[in-house]
Amino acid sequence: MRAILATLYYLVVFVGMIILGVPYIIYKGYIRGHKEEITNVCQFFFKNIAFKLFRIKIKIEGEENIPKGRKGFVIVANHQSFLDINVIWPAIGNAAFMAKASLWKAPVFGWVISSIGCIPVHKNPRMNAGMGKLVAERIKNGYNFAVFPEGHRTEDGHMLKFQNGIFRMAKDQNFDILPITLVNTGEILPKVKWSIRGGEVRMVIHPMVKASDYADKSMAELRDELHDLVESAMPYKQAELAQAKLDAANGTKEA
Repeated sequence: MRAILATLYYLVVFVGMIILGVPYIIYKGYIRGHKEEITNVCQFFFKNIAFKLFRIKIKIEGEENIPKGRKGFVIVANHQSFLDINVIWPAIGNAAFMAKASLWKAPVFGWVISSIGCIPVHKNPRMNAGMGKLVAERIKNGYNFAVFPEGHRTEDGHMLKFQNGIFRMAKDQNFDILPITLVNTGEILPKVKWSIRGGEVRMVIHPMVKASDYADKSMAELRDELHDLVESAMPYKQAELAQAKLDAANGTKEA
């Protein structure tokens, strides 16, 4: 049954892209000239249609950390599920993504993600030259970008190491970073099996990391600190820390 529901979910997303997305892209992006606002339709679609149909809810912690105006920054988040992309729009606002270049080969879909401002990431690093400058220019024009620095979805819910790309760009271009922890997306729409179930996604929005905050840090320090910050809100990490405190307390008593 859950496999059928998963098929229906992807079908609903595809149909929504065709029926709502394509006309809105043409109107908002090509007639009105506001491509940075195209994903308004994604906010509406997932919040009012897809998530209600499939009984998916978002619990947001730290919403006060979202800047007023909700634009002009890079979102850095962990990655467990296709659902990660879907929940960012209704919770945070407009956002384009960096995605693997092969997605641009898909008919219609490639045109859609290009139109909303997404940037292809190529396997050959030389083909990614100038990407940081492009991200910075689009941020100045009102875009947000969401990036999943693990590079691909984790299969067991435990975060992978962050890759260097976005942090090297940040050091070069000095943009603000909004760290986010996504909890339970992999349980609702997992990578490892064709299934979906209703449930609650917990989104922890950490304080904004401004360019001035990391000006004196190396790229590696910035990368690792943000990884640890995002991971700190994951249930398994909180359990590890709680156990470590308990062990330390027991050790003190025995001594």
